Amino acid sequence: DQSAILDCVADLGGMLTTARSEAEALDLLRKHESLANSHPGAEELAWFWNALATALQYIGERAEAETYFAKAVTVAQGGGWRRIEAMALHHWGRSLVEQGQLHEADLRIAQALAIREELGETRQETSRKALAEIAKLRAASDA
Repeated sequence: DQSAILDCVADLGGMLTTARSEAEALDLLRKHESLANSHPGAEELAWFWNALATALQYIGERAEAETYFAKAVTVAQGGGWRRIEAMALHHWGRSLVEQGQLHEADLRIAQALAIREELGETRQETSRKALAEIAKLRAASDA
């Protein structure tokens, strides 16, 4: 089942990135990108694009990562998959912080927090902490 393969590749890519093996994650995910493109609208696709974006972010290709974060969010919104939408928005926000785009980062993470609150997710506090850190960075840059 190609959806199951896509799901496993997205999971493994995410785990490799978390394990700081983002180059291996990127290689695996890129090898399956054509499979991902052949499954529009599947929830696994949102997870796949998020995993690819995060691997790109971690290797420093943040501008390219933005394209895939946007894809993950679009697919998630189209399917009503709020959990992955929040995850992609939060990670996208972190990537934007790394690029010094604090206003945009604040917007993305605030969107993630709103979804997480709506869902009663335990990761709300992660988003709250990220927003507090962004506020500190913005205050320091204004000083």
